[in-house]
Formats: sequence, structure tokens, C-alpha cells
Amino acid sequence: MVKKFVIIDGNALVHRSYHALPKTLRSAKGELTNAVFGFTSILLGILEYERPEYLAAAFDMKGPTFRDAIFDQYKATRGKTDDELIAQFPRVWEVLEAFSVPIFAKEGFEADDYLGIVTTEVRRRHPDTEILIVTGDHDALQLVGEGVTVVAPISGYTKVKRYDRAAVKEKMGVWPEQVPDYKGLAGDSSDNIPGVQGIGDKTAVRLLEEWGSIEGIYEHLEKVQPERIRELLRKGEENARLYKKVATIVREDGISVDLNACKMHNFDIKKVHTLFAELSFKGHMGRTEKLNKEWEKLRENEKQSSLF
Repeated sequence: MVKKFVIIDGNALVHRSYHALPKTLRSAKGELTNAVFGFTSILLGILEYERPEYLAAAFDMKGPTFRDAIFDQYKATRGKTDDELIAQFPRVWEVLEAFSVPIFAKEGFEADDYLGIVTTEVRRRHPDTEILIVTGDHDALQLVGEGVTVVAPISGYTKVKRYDRAAVKEKMGVWPEQVPDYKGLAGDSSDNIPGVQGIGDKTAVRLLEEWGSIEGIYEHLEKVQPERIRELLRKGEENARLYKKVATIVREDGISVDLNACKMHNFDIKKVHTLFAELSFKGHMGRTEKLNKEWEKLRENEKQSSLF
């Protein structure tokens, strides 16, 4: 039986919830909870719809990353994060801890990197496991492959877009493994990656269709047509290679992923309800009560199975 492992891009979903939901969402004590509420709603939707055997979350850590060290303009155009959003992250972590969901985060890395590291490690050790990466960040599309799907929430978790290899090709014009090459050539304004001057989206797609990768392009540079594009590539070679590295998600870090630690249906319902009462999440309580009853049956079945 194929088992399902869901890994959540915590930062992307918290940011999305904060900007999507009104600031009128507050606890009885007046604490702003719109980002926490939206994130929790997506989390519950994942549990209700996907029924994952395993679940984990990845987050950015405060401070510079290795990308900043090699490209000091990385994300330089982004404004300061709202203090009201920052203040909600500890609450999000409390929600995850109440559900016994392990959190992956490390200084110098982004949440995207832990999506890559965990996905690679789980696929290597448990190749029969289906992995779903839940994120609103298109950077993660480069991780899509056999047994790995990116799920982008559109409206809570009731409406989502699922990306397999074909869906990535349709959206980006390139295959998942070519996404860093594409960004190295055409750039990515959201991360302040300029790309090669004069190379646009369509040209980047055409070059990658013909030569496969940035390395392939430069290996056959003298064959690239027209001459104007060839000269732009020649002048921009150092930048193209650098920007591809910046856009590439880390997949290897020597960590070991303990699947048992990521196993679901073993949370403390009283702890969850105490936290939800504090946050005034009355609607979410009914959803967790229903989930807990279903998982009690699963726990009992597992207990019975272990006796034989």
C-alpha cells in the first residue's frame, strides 16, 4: 500500500493567510490571529482531504542564508515583513506542536531547502511513499517528479492546483528539473534574480528546449542562433551560472528523516482544544473532534494488528 507524506511550506502558507484574511480575525482577548487561523484551516483541510500517514512542516529561520553570501542582492527588493505577521509565527508553531507535527528549520537555509532535503531523503529511503509538497511558492516546482506532487492552495484547502511534471511544463514552459536553469536565464523578480540581460521568458524556454540546461547551452554556445542571443549569453555566462545556483533548492544536507516522528493521528485532542479556545477558533474545534474520532479508530486498529 502506498503511503502519503505531506510536507508543508510553513512560511509560504502563513504569509498567504495573513494577506488573504481580514485583520478583524482576533481572539477574545484581542490578539490578531488571521494568519494563524488561515494556516490552521489549511492544515485541517490537508488532514481531512489527504489523510496523510506522515506530516511535517518547514520554515525559514531569521538571518542570512548561503544565497545571500553568494549574491548580496538576493530578495533585496522585498519590503520589511509586517510586525503583526511576525508576531503570529510563534502561535503557528504552537498549533503544529499541538498536533505533534515536526518542524524542520535551520539557520542559513530556507523552508524551500528543507522541502528539497526531506523530499529527497524520504524518496531515497522509502521509494513507495507518495509525497505532497503544500506551498504557494513556485520555486518548489523544481522538486516535482516521480512520486512527488506540488499542491498549491487557492482557497483554503477546498480548492487547490496540483502540479505533476506535465502541469509544471504547461505553466513554466520547461520541465521541473529545468526551473533553476530557466530562472538563471530569464530571472525571477520575486527573488530579485535579474537573469541574463536581454534574455526573456520565451527565449529562455526555447534555449532550454534545444540544449536542456545552462551547462548544455554553454557547451554548445557557438551553435546558438541567432548571433545576437549568442553574444548576450557570452557576456552573461558568469551571471547565468550564479543565478542558477541561487535558484536551485538544496536537496542534500546529511539529515536523517525519522518517519515515525512524522506519523499522524497521534495528537492530544485536549491540548489542541485548549489552544483553540485561547485563540477563539470555535469552528476548528468541531473539525478536530471529528478527525480525532476517526484516528481513534485507526489507533485501535493498529493496536489490534500488533497483537497478531
